[in-house]
Amino acid sequence: MPVYDTKCLVCGNLDVDVFARFGESIKCSKCGGQCERLPCVFNPQLFPSDGIFLRHVSPEGKRFFSKKEMKDYAREHDLELGAL
Repeated sequence: MPVYDTKCLVCGNLDVDVFARFGESIKCSKCGGQCERLPCVFNPQLFPSDGIFLRHVSPEGKRFFSKKEMKDYAREHDLELGAL
């Protein structure tokens, strides 16, 4: 099943790594509104089992184990990650 990043057309909520069949409508996890699929690249080998450390994202040494975890951290700390 394909994995998508989505954006709600009603409330603007961003959801990452959403599993959905091709052509299936996706509902927002917050408000239940209709979501649009955003372009993303699925790379299952991006994060090694022991995590990844990016100095420019987390100078204090936090390790990330998924793209979602990294995006959540960036959102909480007002960081811009660009293409992630």
